Amino acid sequence: MTGSLLAAPPRNLGALVVLLCLTASPLSAKRNDDRVVLKNGDHITGEIKKIERGTLFFKPGYALEDIQIDWTRVERLESQDDFTVGLTDGSVYTGLIKKVSSSDQDKNDFTISTAKRVVECRRADIVTLQAMEKSRWNQMTGSIDYGFSFASGNSQTQSSLAADAQYRGERNWVTGSASSTFSGQSNGTDTTRETLSGAYWRRFTPKVFGGFLVDLLSSSQQELALRTTLGGALGRTLLRTDRTNFVAFGGLVASRERYTAGFVGDRLSTNAEALAGLNYSTFRFKVFDLTSRLFIFPNLSQAGRLRFSSDSSVRWEFIRNLYWSLRIYENFDSRPPVNAPRNDFGVTNSLGWKF
Repeated sequence: MTGSLLAAPPRNLGALVVLLCLTASPLSAKRNDDRVVLKNGDHITGEIKKIERGTLFFKPGYALEDIQIDWTRVERLESQDDFTVGLTDGSVYTGLIKKVSSSDQDKNDFTISTAKRVVECRRADIVTLQAMEKSRWNQMTGSIDYGFSFASGNSQTQSSLAADAQYRGERNWVTGSASSTFSGQSNGTDTTRETLSGAYWRRFTPKVFGGFLVDLLSSSQQELALRTTLGGALGRTLLRTDRTNFVAFGGLVASRERYTAGFVGDRLSTNAEALAGLNYSTFRFKVFDLTSRLFIFPNLSQAGRLRFSSDSSVRWEFIRNLYWSLRIYENFDSRPPVNAPRNDFGVTNSLGWKF
């Protein structure tokens, strides 16, 4: 069967391409007659894109791009399309959505009409909202930023590059990030630092999740040619609102360390480690976006050795999807081999774009 397709004449191949395009595309396009009424009385008709971090992304029929609306300013909302909605208690529902006017913040004013029942909740209970027919590519979010500085007095140059992306489904989500920093001067030693990390998570209950993670680190400051960390973890959501998320997790990992050629001692080592971590993020509309992560690794192969890694950033958006970022990172090892430094600390500022 495969051979016959490869040997098909051009007109049959053209028909096959058309067929594949039709089957890969949604059978029906997203409607553009969604209605939003704001608390100041403005009525807008167009297309609901998503709700994320307390922000409604909406594309009016007369606009070329979507606009961002503070979710607390929305009085009424209605659509004839199905959406996947995530709530603060961790539950996820798919169905028709509707928000009605209400002067009582504690009263249920939002409904999700699923195939089996109608779910009622408050506006403040909505954490995420995503259109059903969006492709996985459109469901991906992320950012990329770059910073550079130069001082002529000592010819010092500093640069930093960072990027992250994530895909989130109803029960599964995947995250990835990468960063690179460089610092050098004409009469000094250059230092470099590169990281690459990824994780796959699956939700088991509304508040409990688990998955696998991998992390790669190269740091000239700590004389690390490469540290590879691979393992699994279970986590629990401690706090979830439409603007704030706080989770804790723990697990087991294995790490493989390879030090640079100038290192004195055994350049290769493999360790079993426990893992404890915290992840906190909060968002304030048109104010700031704060993310902070902490990983602690008690060493199980070498008693008394402990290392931790932290990464925190604050972003201020000044133009649509463009922001300025301040980032602080640190890697600490309480008992590194022989002559390796214990600490790697840095602060970067950069301009970035989110998608």
